[in-house]
Amino acid sequence: MVASRRISRFSVSALLCGVSLLACGPFAGMVQAAGIAGVFDAGWSTAYYPQDSITHMHQRLHALGMDEVVLQYAAVEATHLYYPSELDFLQNTQYRNNELFPKSIEAAKAAGTKIWLGLYYNGENWYTPPTAEQLDTLSARNLKVLEEVYTLYGNESVVAGVYIPQEIARYYWDGLRDDATAEMLAEHFLNPVTEAAQAKGWKVMAAPFYNQNLESPEKLQSFFETLFAAGFKPDIIAVQDGVGASDAGKAHAETATVGGYERAVAVTCKKYGVDFWVDMELFRTDDSHALADGARISAQLDTAYAAGASKVIGYDLAVLGNAGLDSLEKWQLKSSVEPQTQSIRNFRALKRGNTVPESRSRAASSENEQRYYKLNGARAASVTSHSAPILLRPCRRR
Repeated sequence: MVASRRISRFSVSALLCGVSLLACGPFAGMVQAAGIAGVFDAGWSTAYYPQDSITHMHQRLHALGMDEVVLQYAAVEATHLYYPSELDFLQNTQYRNNELFPKSIEAAKAAGTKIWLGLYYNGENWYTPPTAEQLDTLSARNLKVLEEVYTLYGNESVVAGVYIPQEIARYYWDGLRDDATAEMLAEHFLNPVTEAAQAKGWKVMAAPFYNQNLESPEKLQSFFETLFAAGFKPDIIAVQDGVGASDAGKAHAETATVGGYERAVAVTCKKYGVDFWVDMELFRTDDSHALADGARISAQLDTAYAAGASKVIGYDLAVLGNAGLDSLEKWQLKSSVEPQTQSIRNFRALKRGNTVPESRSRAASSENEQRYYKLNGARAASVTSHSAPILLRPCRRR
């Protein structure tokens, strides 16, 4: 999944985010990337870049050790299209920026990065959960987009897999309606999309969010237990840390307490053999959508890796831009905590029945809605989201 880190003119800069090779001990020979390992690209700026600019951006990311680039969407219903689609339901798209996927793939080949291809997003936040029939429609459209992008890019070695852009949160699927359950979400949407992508040899990533004003770590853990038990088996859960998001000025997560929630998800992921990443919010909690200061981002990194993340990726490239990448280079951020990739790898080997070497094993109704939101301290709308309009992106968050 991770592109090989090449020796190039960028190799010195790659050390800025804590890439190091341990020469001895139980992790001998393993690359420890204790920094930001990648970034989301929603396409709002890069869709207008020429090829050489996108390639240069990927080269800068690679130099910082940020080799995982998640293209958040293939298509956003009626507004944006990021690849050359011939699907009927995407032909009314307002902004047909349909070269971002092919240009990003070419940039990845030149720079040594890996690409995750986002799928279809219908533009609907799940403040009111969709019905089973609506989920079936959403699933069907994602499957058609998946089939088309696989036909176009299935042979590209730089494509690591796909990203499911619909965001998952427990409080959408617990109490708003009797039928709005995690099991329904898995059966009618998550499972068929995940299984179809994995059948093609592509890995699947999802980035759920939570609001710690709503959920205890235990409730969050139980929600993922239910999803995984219902058959949802993505390769990666990159939980959004929520540190940048806010609702009416109130932070969704504090760096002092976010680790407990991340650990809860990490425990469940480990139990089911799902790789646990953290999707770290890079923007400030003041609706300015500017890059946060280095001290906060450093604390987020430490927290994520201490909670059990094998990788941390940032949200998003629009927040960074060239000036943000300048800051990352200057700050030389890295975490003092080692990523926990080894334990996940051993766990998966054991699940397949393989033997882990001893040396490695040692390393190892609106009224109901109003009542619900009032009880849980949530609001039905927020300006900070993977999709906040003020950020020119359709889906984050709450």
